[in-house]
Amino acid sequence: MLTNCGKCFLKALSVSTALLLMHQIELSCSTSPCITQLDLVVAVDTSSSCSQTQFDRLLSEVKALVSKFPIGPTKTRLALIGMSQTAQVLANFDDLTSLSDFNSAVDRLTMSSERAEISKGIKLARESVLNKARAAPTPRLLALVKDGQCAERITGSSDAELASIESEVAAARSMESAVHAVGIGGLWNSKELKAIFGTNYLLFKNTNKAMESVKSLNKKLCPPSTCKNSGRTVKPETCFKKSQHVLTVNVAGAFTASGVGVCRQQIASSFQSCKEKKSCSKMERSLGACKADGNLLISETLQFFDRKKQSCVTHTEKHKVDCSRAIECENQVGDVMIMLDQSSTVRSKYRTITNSARELIKSMNIGPKNVHLGVTYFNGLQFAPGVFYSESLKVKVAIGEEFNKQAILKIVDEMANTTDFGHTYTGDALVKVGAILESKGRRNVNKAIIVITDGSSDDPKVLFNAVSVLKSRGVTIYAIGVKPLSEGAILNLEELKMMTAPESDKNLFLLEKFDQLKDWAKKFSLQLCMELKPLSPELCSADVQFKSVSSCFKSKMQVTFISFKYDETRKCIKHFKNRILKKCKATCVDPIDGSDHLEGEFWTNMCHEFRCDRSGNTILPTTAKKCVAADFSCKPIGAAPFRCRNIDGEKRENCQCIDKDGEAMLVVDNPN
Repeated sequence: MLTNCGKCFLKALSVSTALLLMHQIELSCSTSPCITQLDLVVAVDTSSSCSQTQFDRLLSEVKALVSKFPIGPTKTRLALIGMSQTAQVLANFDDLTSLSDFNSAVDRLTMSSERAEISKGIKLARESVLNKARAAPTPRLLALVKDGQCAERITGSSDAELASIESEVAAARSMESAVHAVGIGGLWNSKELKAIFGTNYLLFKNTNKAMESVKSLNKKLCPPSTCKNSGRTVKPETCFKKSQHVLTVNVAGAFTASGVGVCRQQIASSFQSCKEKKSCSKMERSLGACKADGNLLISETLQFFDRKKQSCVTHTEKHKVDCSRAIECENQVGDVMIMLDQSSTVRSKYRTITNSARELIKSMNIGPKNVHLGVTYFNGLQFAPGVFYSESLKVKVAIGEEFNKQAILKIVDEMANTTDFGHTYTGDALVKVGAILESKGRRNVNKAIIVITDGSSDDPKVLFNAVSVLKSRGVTIYAIGVKPLSEGAILNLEELKMMTAPESDKNLFLLEKFDQLKDWAKKFSLQLCMELKPLSPELCSADVQFKSVSSCFKSKMQVTFISFKYDETRKCIKHFKNRILKKCKATCVDPIDGSDHLEGEFWTNMCHEFRCDRSGNTILPTTAKKCVAADFSCKPIGAAPFRCRNIDGEKRENCQCIDKDGEAMLVVDNPN
């Protein structure tokens, strides 16, 4: 564990242009009195430099290592060892009473062409120097100094030497001595690092602070009277339908097994029921009114569960739009298909539908490098399944072939004069639109289909499969449902939800009458303006994964997986996977990240095990026997120290998973 002793010494060993390669520091310490002394042995590799100039630089850095410590028999005592194929004590604790004494001893070091044998230096320090160190609670530190830059020209240690290093380091630690490596100018051989520290060492580059005073070390070594964020904190995560994840954190001063004082977080993970119903994976937009300054404000709030931070993250952007001129989006890139329902039930209001399409088109940034737009209408007369008297989809503007906005608007105007009305074959039309996007769409750009309709489809089975295929290809579907004009006609809400899931909260619009379409189009054009801009890199930088199960539709369900990934140009894109269930099941909601799960399904999240039962309730774990590591692997109670994340999602070294009343609790060092 990197204790407070270690954290102070980390700072203390920082030198200009030095690389500090460090691991666990376990020093003897007691609660009273606090430590005010230090015994430091500096062992210098005299064989590693490749020129006299570099060797002289090495010696100057060695002097800088101890320049800030108060030297004296009752304060910091120093010893110096030279290491090559043989090892020599240049000065022992009793020989040096001042910094000038130490510097004089350093000047007696001479560069050797011999091969370095680090194990001999450690053994000599253990047998001839550390055995003369003061008793606990005085810390004993052995600093091994090597010029890593020049050492790159020298072959690494043999297997036998590595084994000797491991043995000598273990023997030194058995004497309650910490062992450090200071690599000046470059890196040590990785095998040597592992022999000294195991696999869990840290690397710090380009530090420029010399050793701090022993007074500072003393402050770090003993537990402070008050630790940062001391006391008990209960942090409930977002509610998901019936339950929520709750983290209980206690921060207090403590001592390690060897007596070193630290501040620690103790994080317990549990669950509780709640009434609030929210989703952590949500995007909301609000449109303000025009202000006195002539601008209106659009706010976009994006909420997602970040596995790296283990919490629900909210990302907000605000946009100002000039009210005095026509709104036209900038930086839009996307392939967009507009589909207008031209069934017989909308005949008297069809111009209202085409006018709403005009409003959308006027705001788009249409061009070869921006928005490629296609405009279609769908109806159809069917003779038999899949066989039509007239085509179910008619393309009026071919996507990627017309970029003159006025020409497109003229075509849409002419569509209002049509007399060609039929049935509502939405599914077959979506199949054909999907084929158009697949053949003529561009790679790795936003793809969207906007469907304006007034009723249920006449081919729901075809529609269900078509929607599943489109989602798997990363196509976003927007559905605008208007209450039908004819009596007895029903607007199928479940169908529209299925089409827009899992983003129905922002992609589905329901209107009471056709006269509302124009106002809707003006507002939606602003949403679409932002939808077609590149996604926030925060989504791809975070670890966001989401699983959504649609409502039961015609005895079927869709399961959609959403993630965000960088493409080859480092642009953040949304990634979909979709599959169809041929039988409807109950669903449950994960109380940690809000993902949907199916009846009978088992899953693990943050090392908690869950099961979804037939009633649609999440079965919460009665005990948690594992803790979450930084890489999201699960560590059992009693596991050796490992990397984890604290309550703020920051990585910490050498955390522990302990048993607390039969539950797993994560113990994390929490330095002030």
